[in-house]
Amino acid sequence: MASQELQDSWRKTTEFLRDARAHLSEAAEGICADEIAEFDDYLRHNELELALDSLEAVALSSPGESVHVFELLVSAADNMGLTKHAARYRATIKSMQDSMVERWRKRDT
Repeated sequence: MASQELQDSWRKTTEFLRDARAHLSEAAEGICADEIAEFDDYLRHNELELALDSLEAVALSSPGESVHVFELLVSAADNMGLTKHAARYRATIKSMQDSMVERWRKRDT
């Protein structure tokens, strides 16, 4: 049986993943139904890294996902010690933010 500390970590990661899933756009629900179903199945079986990978695929495939979804993916990845995943999500967030700033600059000129 897993230690209480490990179970608490799993629970926290699961919360981050469920929260990210809850914040997906309606477009993602339609475009990525198969990946979302995979996510749900992986989560039921406590396959947290696979669940994270499924949500990543959804977030990257669906146009217009929010920065918040990627922030939650960072939190889940950090909690699991998946530094490469977290770095990828942070890079995506930075790119999204840079793009927003650029759009605002163009708008103001």
